[in-house]
Amino acid sequence: MTKWLTVAEAAEYSGLSRDTIYTACEHREIRHTRVCGRRTIRLKPEWIDEWLERHASTPRPAGPTHAATTQVEP
Repeated sequence: MTKWLTVAEAAEYSGLSRDTIYTACEHREIRHTRVCGRRTIRLKPEWIDEWLERHASTPRPAGPTHAATTQVEP
C-alpha cells in the first residue's frame, strides 16, 4: 500500500519548503488530492517524484543570471 504524505512530509521528502509544495498544488503543477474538505492535502511519493523529474529535465537558459549593467561614461 502506498503511503499518503501530508504537505509537511512531502516537503521533507522532496527537500523543498512547504510553501513550494502548496504553491505547486495551487497551480496544479503537482498531482495531489484533497481529503475531508479543501484544507487537507495529501500526496503520494511517486507523484512528487514525477513532478521533480519534469522540473529537473527542463533545460535552463544559458547566460548570466543577473541583469546586464550599463556602464555610464563620466
